Amino acid sequence: MKPTLEFYNLFQFIYDYLNENLFSNQLPNCMIVITRKNRTFGYYSKERWVNKEKLMTDELAINPMFFSKYPLIEMLQTMGHEMCHLWQDHFGRPSRRSYHNKEWGNKMISIGLMPSNTGKPGGKKTGQQMMDYPIENGIFIKTCAEMIKNPLFEKLWYDRTTTIKILNTNSGISDLQEEKPNTEEEIIEFLYSTFTVEQPLLTSSSDSSKSKYTCHNCDLNVWGKPQLSIICGECGADFEEISINSITLESINNNF
Repeated sequence: MKPTLEFYNLFQFIYDYLNENLFSNQLPNCMIVITRKNRTFGYYSKERWVNKEKLMTDELAINPMFFSKYPLIEMLQTMGHEMCHLWQDHFGRPSRRSYHNKEWGNKMISIGLMPSNTGKPGGKKTGQQMMDYPIENGIFIKTCAEMIKNPLFEKLWYDRTTTIKILNTNSGISDLQEEKPNTEEEIIEFLYSTFTVEQPLLTSSSDSSKSKYTCHNCDLNVWGKPQLSIICGECGADFEEISINSITLESINNNF
């Protein structure tokens, strides 16, 4: 087992696959890295890296903290979104920093992603802060449905400080393993929803007396001393105390 290779080989494969099937292999190679910036799914940065021969390459960053909080399709959308920025920097006319202009939006639509400032139908297609969603029956969702059949997706690693998703049979918890999706309908469903396994956070010995409390209505978590009585300020429901050593299986509802 070589975690670094397993982790980054998958993202290089995703980049190459999307480049071939959505960008006609037009995009140059880049440096794929991870980031932990707050509220950032990913970003693109032009010519961020250089080697001793003074050759420069761009940076495309993905945030692993979101892998387990959103369906798999969101991570793939982030790759496509940032690859459109890379395309525009090399072959188009980007606007001021971080602005998503009409040219970028048209490129997104051409690869099957609809730009939207709300992440939903009806949102603005240009602006400073932009999200997106896959066009129904579009080329992006069809490409992803084929791409995730590759065994490399069984090698995706997750940050243990967040909830961990089960992709296939490499979780090490045999009784919680899910069957690999086979039909087109099952694959599409898998892209938009999956199961999770809650594992203990990485904590110091001084945290051993703490309990986790969850509001199941709002999907909010807090930590505190055992046997606290906590009420959710969002919905007014009682938080449920969960032992940090417990392992539970729950379904992530479709967010789309």
